[in-house]
Amino acid sequence: MTFGEQCRYLRELADRLSELAAAPENEVKRQRWADHNELNKDVPPLIWVCPDEDGAWLELVPEESLVCEDKDLRLLERKLKQYLYQGEWLKDDFAFEPAVYFDIPGEYTGYLYGHRDQKSAWGIPINKKEVGKNAYHLDNYLKTDQDYERLLMHRVDFIEDVNERKRLEELYDEALDGRIRAEFHLPYSVLVQSLLIELVHLRGLQELLFDLYDEPERLHQVLNHMAESKADLLDRLEREHRLFDNRTNVYTGSGGLGYLNVERKPPQEVLLKDMWGFADAQEFSCVSGEMFEEFALRNQKIGLNRFGLGCYGCCEPMDRKYDAVFRHITNLRRISVSPWSDVELAAENIRDRAIFSWKPDPARLCAGFDEAEIYDWLCRVAGQTRGCIVEIILKDIRTCGGTNANLVKFIELAKKAFGREEL
Repeated sequence: MTFGEQCRYLRELADRLSELAAAPENEVKRQRWADHNELNKDVPPLIWVCPDEDGAWLELVPEESLVCEDKDLRLLERKLKQYLYQGEWLKDDFAFEPAVYFDIPGEYTGYLYGHRDQKSAWGIPINKKEVGKNAYHLDNYLKTDQDYERLLMHRVDFIEDVNERKRLEELYDEALDGRIRAEFHLPYSVLVQSLLIELVHLRGLQELLFDLYDEPERLHQVLNHMAESKADLLDRLEREHRLFDNRTNVYTGSGGLGYLNVERKPPQEVLLKDMWGFADAQEFSCVSGEMFEEFALRNQKIGLNRFGLGCYGCCEPMDRKYDAVFRHITNLRRISVSPWSDVELAAENIRDRAIFSWKPDPARLCAGFDEAEIYDWLCRVAGQTRGCIVEIILKDIRTCGGTNANLVKFIELAKKAFGREEL
C-alpha cells in the first residue's frame, strides 16, 4: 500500500471510532464512570474487560490482520482496531473518545519496566537478560558501596525527544486528517510512585527481601531518595506544564477509567491536583503490615499524595494492610482487591470509603470455563460487596485461547450477577 492508501484506510477506522464516541449510549457510560469515581453509591457496579497489550490483544487483533506497512501507522492501526473490537464484541462499560493515545518519546532515567533495550537506570548500567520469550531475568546491579552511591547521586528525569514527538505528531495529524485526536502523554513509569517495582529490577527480589532484615537503614535511604527524586520530578513536570489530564478513558491506577464531573483541561493548564496517581507494592505481598507501612507506604506517599486522586494496589493481597493505606494515602479514591485477596475482609475494610476495584482471577476464564461455577462465584462476590462502590476489572489476560467467547460470556454473567441486566 502507498502512504496515501494507508492514510485513507486509517481515516475509515478513525471515522468508526468517532461514531462510537458520539453515540448516546457512550455519553451514558462516561457519566456513569464520572459519578462512580466520585463515590456515588447509586451507580451500579461497572465492568471493564481489559486484555493485555502483549497477551490476549495479540490473539483478538493479530498482527496478520494489520495492513499498514509503515511501522508508525501500523501502531496507530492497532490502537484503532482494538477500540473498534472492544466496541463490537466486549459489551462492557468501557467508554470511547475520539482520540488515541501515545507515549511521549524520550528517555526516563529511572527504570522503564517492560522495555528490553534500556542500558542504564538510576545511574546504574544494566543489561536486561532475556529468559525465554518476552521475559527477562531480575539481576542484582547493586553490589558495592559505589553502586549505591551512584544511585543516591542520581536525580531521576524524563528527557523528551522533541524532534521525534514533532515528527510523530505531524505524521498522525496527516494520517487522521482531523477525524480524531492523537494525544501524547507522559509514559506510565514516569508518573507511578510505586518505587519497589523499579528497585526490584536493580536489586533482585530475593535480595530486596533480605535487605528488610540485613540492611534496613540502607533500604530506608534508597527508598527515601527514590521517593523524593520522583516527587521532585513531578513538581518539575508541573512547573514546566508537561502534565496531561487523565480524567478520561485513560487506564487509571491498576484498572479503571478516570472520568470525573469536571471539564478536562488542556495540557498546559493541568496541575498534579487535577490528576489520578498510582502506587502499589506487589513485591511486598509476603511482607508484614508493619514493614509494608515502614518501607513502602511512608515513602510512596511522598509523591502519591501530590496528586488530586490516589489509586493503590494491583495484584498483591492487602488483607492486613487496608487501615495503613487509608491512613497514609490521604487522597485515596480507588483501591485494588486482587484475585488473592479475601473479598469479604476487603469489603469490611473498604466499605464506601473508596472504589472497590475488584480484579477477578483471569485463569478461571482463560484456562477452561465452567459457566455455572463462574456465575456462582460472581453472585457470591456481589453479595459480599453489597454496600461497596464496586468496579469489576478483568485484566492480566495473557491469553484468551484465540477466541472472545469466554470474555463475552463473562460480561453477560457479571451483569446478571450484579443486577446489571437492564443496563
